[in-house]
Amino acid sequence: MIDCQTSLRLVQQARRQGRPLLLFLDYDGTLVDIAPRPELARPTPELLELLRRLTAQGNLKLMVVSGRPLRDLEELLPVPGLNFLGSHGGEAFIAGRPYSLPVAAVNPEELSRWRSRLAAVLQPFRGWWIENKPQGFALHYRQVAAEHAYEFIEILEKWQEQLRQKGGFQVLAGKKVLEILPHGVNKGAAIQRILLLSGFSGVFPVYLGDDITDESAFCILQGQGLTIKVGRPGAETAASYYLPDTKAVRHFLSLLAAPLEDF
Repeated sequence: MIDCQTSLRLVQQARRQGRPLLLFLDYDGTLVDIAPRPELARPTPELLELLRRLTAQGNLKLMVVSGRPLRDLEELLPVPGLNFLGSHGGEAFIAGRPYSLPVAAVNPEELSRWRSRLAAVLQPFRGWWIENKPQGFALHYRQVAAEHAYEFIEILEKWQEQLRQKGGFQVLAGKKVLEILPHGVNKGAAIQRILLLSGFSGVFPVYLGDDITDESAFCILQGQGLTIKVGRPGAETAASYYLPDTKAVRHFLSLLAAPLEDF
């Protein structure tokens, strides 16, 4: 269902019971609209101010969870008190300092070989590019021409199958993007570890995300807090609620930033 007020009441009820709020926010497609290229999806001054208002609240912790590298998130969102999970949970910045989460070791030579093989098989096409990341790489193909999409996906699926059979990496699919990462790295696994840290004991977790890669977090948080899918109803999801778009997300956050006595 799309129900901002019901979601808000659940959150405020937990806060009135004395439970601090731990707000997990995806970036692309949740805080900001998806752009043709990642570097174009930048926050507005109004969004940064809204995040500052949220982090200033004593009974609320805010964490941005994204497939983007940690360094990019810190540059995009220079907000005091903001926590980050970057690279789908492979990197973390918590309570003002980098935090190490256990992840599988990466074989850089093997990773480079798979990246080269992918670039070779996709060479005949235009509109794609590979983004190197701290623990893997991402293939972006949002700009591949529609008339070549079927052939492109067919070749890409063959490469993925080879990687699954022979490579020591996993593939996470998103919206016109593939993430190649070590096994075990995903947003849900990282959040599960975060909730076990002493500084996050007793929190009421709320997660907002729009993509397939957010589903692992939705699953982990079932029965523990509140999960909200950003987008139109219809797609299968483990989230409990919907918000239609990034504008609705910002409205929801602005209500959370208001004084508790207003509700």
